[in-house]
Amino acid sequence: MARKEEPLRAVYKSIGLLSWTTKGISTRNTALCQRTEVIEVLMEAVSSGPHRASGFLSSFKRRLSSTLTFQWGVYSKPSPANTLEVFILFCFCLIIGAAIGGLLHVWMVYSLNYQPFPSMVVSSTWGCIVVLLLLLLHPVRCVLSISVPSLGTKQGRKILISTALVIVVTSCIPNMTRNLSRSVDMIKCSSHSTAERILASTSQVNNALHDMKNFMGSIPRVVNSDRFLQIEQNVDVEEMKMGIRNASARLKAEFKAMQDTLEVTGHVAQKVIASSFIMLLLGSSASYLVRYLTDLKHDNVCQTRRLQELLRARGVEELPEAYRKRLVRTRGWRMTQRELRRCLWGGTILGFYCLVCALVLGLDHLIYSVLQTSLSWAQDIPEVKTTISLRVKITILIIGFIREPLGEMNKEYRYRILLLPPDCVRPLSPPDPSLLATTAALFLTALVMILGEVFSRRIRRKICSSFYRDREEERALYLRNKILLKLEDEGNIS
Repeated sequence: MARKEEPLRAVYKSIGLLSWTTKGISTRNTALCQRTEVIEVLMEAVSSGPHRASGFLSSFKRRLSSTLTFQWGVYSKPSPANTLEVFILFCFCLIIGAAIGGLLHVWMVYSLNYQPFPSMVVSSTWGCIVVLLLLLLHPVRCVLSISVPSLGTKQGRKILISTALVIVVTSCIPNMTRNLSRSVDMIKCSSHSTAERILASTSQVNNALHDMKNFMGSIPRVVNSDRFLQIEQNVDVEEMKMGIRNASARLKAEFKAMQDTLEVTGHVAQKVIASSFIMLLLGSSASYLVRYLTDLKHDNVCQTRRLQELLRARGVEELPEAYRKRLVRTRGWRMTQRELRRCLWGGTILGFYCLVCALVLGLDHLIYSVLQTSLSWAQDIPEVKTTISLRVKITILIIGFIREPLGEMNKEYRYRILLLPPDCVRPLSPPDPSLLATTAALFLTALVMILGEVFSRRIRRKICSSFYRDREEERALYLRNKILLKLEDEGNIS
């Protein structure tokens, strides 16, 4: 029985091995299938990654656009509707007030040279006033909003040009007067030194004459030498020195007073011009808003989407030729002929002011170069050396033809005159190298603003239309009626 069971066990074992092998093969096939599915999923993820990323970006842009539109609607709305809108409006006003206060503080401290604490008090006060005005008054929000694109118009260019002119005038003219005053100081010092040395030379001549008189008096046979040689000195050296000092002091005081006057005038002009142009900017923005609300013709030359919808509702697909050239598209880069002429005129005015600044800067560099060259030339002039030689020989004749020497004198008196002594040299003040870069940057910014003035005007009009939607609707209806009347006159519409 045991022997018969052994073949059966062998068969059972072989069957079990086969089943185990089958299980292993099926397990491997399952793992292979799972790996294949994972690879397919990864491939699908890789292939759909850009589409998902683009979808995420597009959804993010839509959400951002809707959020900004909602926030701008809250800011441009006459009065908030709920607590959330009140909070958003307060945050907007607080940010704008803090920005205006910070800019005012920086301007007062670093440009107008006020003390930090008074500047902080003034800027904080004005910041709080701006926050309250923006929060309570809807037109003030509109005026302040349209003043930002107004910086890109003629008013902004006036601020930049005036800033450049003030910087050039308050820097170059005092530098030129400073260099001229130092040159006058050097000339004064040189004249004073030369006069002293000339007076010293007269004392050398007097010394020579006195020595000659003493020599002649020491000869026994020369009796009463004063009869032959009279020495008188009518020059008051101290009085001459005092006169030179007084004249120099008066000249220096006059130059100092003129330089102080120019500096004070420059600082006052800088403050007055900057303040007046800021007030002019706000005043022009308020004037634009008033004309926008009271005059339907003012700046009503834009071909807006609402105007096109109104014209299509009346069956008008194409504009008349006159309005096609005059109306400005609110979207796109195309400019009308009127806008191009305005840019050319603005560029001409800017070029004139740029030429004025260039002349002042060039004059500053020219004066410095001429004075520096003259100073180098004066320092290279050698000193004047003068020698007074006194030779006296006295002889007498004995019996008509025999000469007998009585005495002999041979002396030299030396002195020198230096045109520009080293202690009279004053270093000249070179032109500020950053001044040219600053002025060029301001004028380049003004040039860019000329090219962008067209778009700044369009943005300003869009801001007004977003603040006053009903008035924009009336303006669009007014322009539509004018176009329809023009078409009726031409016979293109009944």
